[in-house]
Amino acid sequence: MAPGQEEVERTTSSGEGSGRTSSRDEPERTKTNMSSPQANTKKEKKSISTKLKELWAKTGLDPPTVRTMAKGGLAPTIALAAYQATDFAETYTTIGYLVGIVSILSFAIMPRAKFMQTMFYLIFTTCTATGMALLAIYCCVRARANTTEPDVPGSGGAGTSGTPSPGAATSTYNSSASAIAGIWLFFEVWIINTMRARNPALTIPGIVAAIFANVSLVYAPQFGTMAQGISFARRLLEAFLTGFGIGTGVSLLVFPVTMRQVVFKEMTGYIMTLRKVMDAHVKYIESLEETNMFSRTPTGTPDTPRTPQAQAIKDIMAGLNALFGKLSIDLTIAKREIAIGKLGPDDLQEVFKRMRLLLLPITGLSSVTDIFERITEEHGWEGPPDERPLEQIEDPKERRRAEAVRDWQQLSGMLRVPFSEIVKDIDSGLAHVLFTLELVPRPKKAEADTAEKGDAASAPGDKDFTAFMGQQVNNFHNKKSNLLRHFADLRNIKLPQDFFDRPRTARFEAPEWYYQKPEESEQRARYRRQLFLVLYMDFLLESIAKSVFDFCKYADGKADTKLKKKRLIVPGLKRFRKWVMTSITHKTDNYTDEEHGMNEAGGRSTVYLGDAYHKRKDPEHLPPTTAFERFGDKVRAIPRFLRSPASMFGLRVAMATMCLAVIAYLRDTQQFYVTQRLFWAQIMVTISMSPSAGQSLFSFALRIMGTCAAMVTSFIIWYIVDGHTAGVLVFFWLIVMWGFYIVLKYPKITPVGMIFSVTNTLIIGYELQTRKIGIQASESNGQAYYPIYELAPYRLATVCAGIFVAWVWTIFPWPISEHSELRRDLGASLYLLANYYSVVDSTVRVRISGDLQSLSSSPDAPLSQLDKARQKVFSKSLLLLQALRTHNDFIKFDIPLGGRFPAATYRKTIARVQTIFNFTSLLSYASQTFAEMYHSDAEEEHSESKWLQDFRRLSLSAQSTSREITTLLALLSASVTSGQPLPPYIKPPEPYALSSKLDEMDRDILSIRHLVEPGYAAFACMQIATRCIGDDLTALLRDVRELVGEMDFSFTVVGVNDNSESKASSNSSLRQRANGKGKAP
Repeated sequence: MAPGQEEVERTTSSGEGSGRTSSRDEPERTKTNMSSPQANTKKEKKSISTKLKELWAKTGLDPPTVRTMAKGGLAPTIALAAYQATDFAETYTTIGYLVGIVSILSFAIMPRAKFMQTMFYLIFTTCTATGMALLAIYCCVRARANTTEPDVPGSGGAGTSGTPSPGAATSTYNSSASAIAGIWLFFEVWIINTMRARNPALTIPGIVAAIFANVSLVYAPQFGTMAQGISFARRLLEAFLTGFGIGTGVSLLVFPVTMRQVVFKEMTGYIMTLRKVMDAHVKYIESLEETNMFSRTPTGTPDTPRTPQAQAIKDIMAGLNALFGKLSIDLTIAKREIAIGKLGPDDLQEVFKRMRLLLLPITGLSSVTDIFERITEEHGWEGPPDERPLEQIEDPKERRRAEAVRDWQQLSGMLRVPFSEIVKDIDSGLAHVLFTLELVPRPKKAEADTAEKGDAASAPGDKDFTAFMGQQVNNFHNKKSNLLRHFADLRNIKLPQDFFDRPRTARFEAPEWYYQKPEESEQRARYRRQLFLVLYMDFLLESIAKSVFDFCKYADGKADTKLKKKRLIVPGLKRFRKWVMTSITHKTDNYTDEEHGMNEAGGRSTVYLGDAYHKRKDPEHLPPTTAFERFGDKVRAIPRFLRSPASMFGLRVAMATMCLAVIAYLRDTQQFYVTQRLFWAQIMVTISMSPSAGQSLFSFALRIMGTCAAMVTSFIIWYIVDGHTAGVLVFFWLIVMWGFYIVLKYPKITPVGMIFSVTNTLIIGYELQTRKIGIQASESNGQAYYPIYELAPYRLATVCAGIFVAWVWTIFPWPISEHSELRRDLGASLYLLANYYSVVDSTVRVRISGDLQSLSSSPDAPLSQLDKARQKVFSKSLLLLQALRTHNDFIKFDIPLGGRFPAATYRKTIARVQTIFNFTSLLSYASQTFAEMYHSDAEEEHSESKWLQDFRRLSLSAQSTSREITTLLALLSASVTSGQPLPPYIKPPEPYALSSKLDEMDRDILSIRHLVEPGYAAFACMQIATRCIGDDLTALLRDVRELVGEMDFSFTVVGVNDNSESKASSNSSLRQRANGKGKAP
């Protein structure tokens, strides 16, 4: 409901680097944990104080959170306290409680840049709503003038709704004015909710505008003159703007938080999570020495049992990906912020870019657990293993399994020491980045021990640490030959001492299996897969270390320049113009279609390749060539907007709102409507509906829960101090702040916290308002007075009534179920994945070919276009996958009608899409090695090596299945989106298997002589990635076929006789598979 509250809980209140103190000891703590993992293993009895501290820590009530909660409750408290001033009460009279409600909806807890952006939207939409209200009032006054005496001012007496504000007395009922007001209300609610659906950034402004429209248009048909209508609209606008002003003052003056602070805090958390996941990988490799890595159930099941070490990697990576997505969105706003600091917008973008470069190899490294699970599935090793010694196992299947376990336990022992050493260096490098970029304070003892350090290794934060880090990375690279020699020794391959100095001419001894083809020798194929996986892990670890080393060099460069002093940072005109344009076009940087993942015109993704480097084609219209045709294209945008999903949602909300609003526009019920405050229910209808039924039902339940809680707490606030105003205000602040605790700590149930705070403000504000101005003045607006013990339950009743009407219109005339939303988003993600794979395939081909000089010279060059398209689709895919998971979470709240929803199949399919996306990204990342080899100096041996030339020639001449993969993904997308069956006889492409094809073309190209070639490890990484992509495509096709079926009409008749079995099949494409239950034609 409110963007950007979640990050505030982790921020503090001072300076650009504020919030860093909470992470002061994290680098040291992480390093300590890595160096002594066995510490404190004995369980000790916890004291009561320790248990209380742990219990308190679980609540998440750290100082930043408490400050933010106090800040959130302060704005409505100030508004209610201000009403106790006579001048304030005389100004706002019966609408004073709206000031407190609007101050809550201004969301003063948001960081400054996000708050100012939201405040701009709030003021703009409120002023627009005011203008539309005045136009509606004018139309109503003119309609009244046509049926009664013109310019007769209302008296606010009997038969009217009183005087809602000073100078705005109402008149008696007029049918023409009421009809006009109903039309205007319908239009305003439609346009407000349409814009909310199109642009999620307008959610809060849309709620505020909806409240203004509903309140103003209830009274609009009852004004006899424009002067009365203008007086009411002006007073209502003043109340809203006063609430905005109070929220702005609290946001900027009380515990101020900048968006840059939030981003710096998220960057700190991101780097700390990187350190944590690297530590988890070391523990996982250590665990492989003693555990059976081939004893899992199929990965398609949601509850796949994993070892604690493997599960820890998955859990940390899930948090890392979530933090990355949040940081990418928050960074966009932080770059637009005016602040006093050190790093500018471009610096923030560069730091984020380097963080993103670390994400891909770490994601690939975390996939090692998935690779072992794939091997388990491939060989059918899901059951419990045979625990007997290898020599006693007779079953060939179990024997192969035991041999594989033995091999990997040996390899894990070989990898543990070098991998642990480089991970410690990576951890130190990340700590150096934290210290140098001033994301966390430097440890004090580092400076005190400088004189005593002598020749010891440099510590993170030292000036010479980056040079030390570079030496460590080079040492790891140089030790690669030792690792490969150890692998060869384990496989009985005897290499001479100088083998890697002259690999082309050195002689070595190898077993017989080495000289056989992989398809002829199972042993050679198994050992090659093991070698590729070892090289895969080694390549990714070295890539991570190099990226961290580059990050350290970048941080040192900033420490010598921009980090020396603070300055005023003002975003450029280009960023401001881009923000304005994205606001108008309801798009944000690199993220479009945030709600649905599809464009509104055609139900397909807007990212295309090939022809779509240019403007998207329209199958019903040729490109316009004349001025009249171009004008016609502009006109066609109107019906396209009207038939869009957002417009349909706005229409549904408008019709639901009118179901209650019509009561206010009938003669017999108009006064009853105002007296009994039915517009509370009407407002709930307008602001609580969501595009899908499951999400709406969940939201409705949360709002009812929040209102029930507020009803109870309002009694506590009022009666615990016996209604004394000062005590009520104090307890009001103490209670309301807990609504923001829910917003901060449980963002998924934000509506509970928001309606809890708003309802408390409404009930307590109304009672304090009545006490200040008296019951008679309180009833002057036509609303009956109720004491708090009646008003609170009445508020709950109106909320429930409004939510019931909203729920009816969510499923009527047809429900937009979460099922259909999930299916449509899944189809969009498959199409985006097809685009992404196609872009990556083209990029890989260019990089391997080495033909980069003519392609990368300008931003308009083809390679630059490829990079831009790849980054765009990558960003959109990340967001759409997040939307898929969100829809999947709401499935349980959808009301099932008919057969059960295949939730398990969708869950597996989403997981397949995610893994294909990850391995495709890894494929692009690994191919960058060949581009770097091309750009290296010609004097270097590997830049012109014979192996590299042969590999490029052979790999480009070998036919791949990449185009078939793109075609298959596009077909799957079309079938899932439309619900139509798949084409008949469709098969997944054969695995890429470039290694086998290269073996056939040149026996020596993948020989052990080339293991130290710079591109060999990158090739091994690409080979594993493509193999995993092929496996997932096969499973993905199976899952989609299970969802939509196959357009296959062939039939097979099986007849069983006494002595023989005859089978007849038809080639005429008619199939009947009824498992014995169908009837033959």
